Amino acid sequence: MAKSLPLPTEIREQAFRAACDRASEPRLAWRRLALAASPAHCMGLVFPNRLGIAAGFDRQGILGRAAGNLGFGAIELGSWTPHNWPEPVLASHPAPLLDTRLGIRLAAITPESAAQETRQLARLIERAWHTADYLSIAPEWLTAAVPAQQRYASLRALRTTQQALTLQTGKSCPIVYKLRLIPGRGDALTLVRGLADQAVDGILLCFDFGKPFTAAHYRRWQDREFQATTCRILEACRRHLTGATALLTNGGVYCRQDYRDRLQAGADLVQLHNALVFEGPAIGWQISP
Repeated sequence: MAKSLPLPTEIREQAFRAACDRASEPRLAWRRLALAASPAHCMGLVFPNRLGIAAGFDRQGILGRAAGNLGFGAIELGSWTPHNWPEPVLASHPAPLLDTRLGIRLAAITPESAAQETRQLARLIERAWHTADYLSIAPEWLTAAVPAQQRYASLRALRTTQQALTLQTGKSCPIVYKLRLIPGRGDALTLVRGLADQAVDGILLCFDFGKPFTAAHYRRWQDREFQATTCRILEACRRHLTGATALLTNGGVYCRQDYRDRLQAGADLVQLHNALVFEGPAIGWQISP
């Protein structure tokens, strides 16, 4: 009987275990690369470089800041929900080579309305505030067909929560809003302009073929026209951003050239996930210098 192929989730789990193992024993050559890292100022934070790991790879914070041993200046944990809140948050690792920033993706559970989802997110923001360096959210009302007035009221409510926590704790914690785009399709400009008008801290453009996560989806990104289209969208969005709103992106970054192209197109921070799964944990240091 032919041996069955591993499922996409099994492949991802194997890659995650390999990344954790490698992070626990950083190589001497990586220490030299860490010394040459170029810090970046973004959203009021200092990132040791502009390369990060997207949410979904480290769901519970087991790798956490040890991603700095793999060449990543940031990592997003999660998504974390009211029913999925890992305890303890972070496992023990050697001191990371990079002072990696920690983001947490937050998600509401089956909201019945925009107001209910906003209240859930506000409570999650309060809960994650002291752990995260920044937070990432993708509310349903952000892309759903809801009146613009309702969308902006929800944005203002979350901004009010953020400002109140800053005053109470003396800590600033930026909030990034995620927009999912199917590669080659979709117009993000209207939403980007609206978010920028509300002076949000950051916008994450996530180029995603959708689930299930497969090797075939990963290979499609080797089409250079997909990469070029993605960069054109980033360039257009960058032109419409105002003030200090940061532009983040992920999806399809699997080599140093992709990373550089995204930065050249106007991204402040670039995340990857699939490249870690298919190329292995050494990909961070291969891309980030």
